[in-house]
Amino acid sequence: MNQVNQETVTIVCATRGGEGSKPTVQRAISMARERGFRLTFLYIADLQFMKRTITGHARLAAEEMRKMGEFIMLTFVEKAQEQGVEADFAVRKARFRDGLLCYLEETQPAMLVLGSSKPGTACLDASSLDKLVQEIEEQTGVPVELV
Repeated sequence: MNQVNQETVTIVCATRGGEGSKPTVQRAISMARERGFRLTFLYIADLQFMKRTITGHARLAAEEMRKMGEFIMLTFVEKAQEQGVEADFAVRKARFRDGLLCYLEETQPAMLVLGSSKPGTACLDASSLDKLVQEIEEQTGVPVELV
């Protein structure tokens, strides 16, 4: 069960930061502001596609993806702060599903905000996203808001 400490109530917004993420990010900011919660933006650099690359190039690309994720998340933090929301970010290197579940289990936020499956921008089809949401809620107790 999700036990929430009222002094550090947090909403997590997991995002890649692309153009399709704007409504999700804005919804997370609005929810945090309305409820007086902290907001953490979570970027998970899923490097599975690089398994077959040359090791040195993979390490360099992984570091660049981490830096890119930090930069994108910093812009979201600034946007949230401009709207009166206390915000921070986290960057993880992992398979998306595994990294997300691990982060949620570690931090036990009040809610997770995710973007819904949109043609041309989504990493997961609607069925896979529904399964992930169910797994998150069952395994971590964290409710998920799809935007």
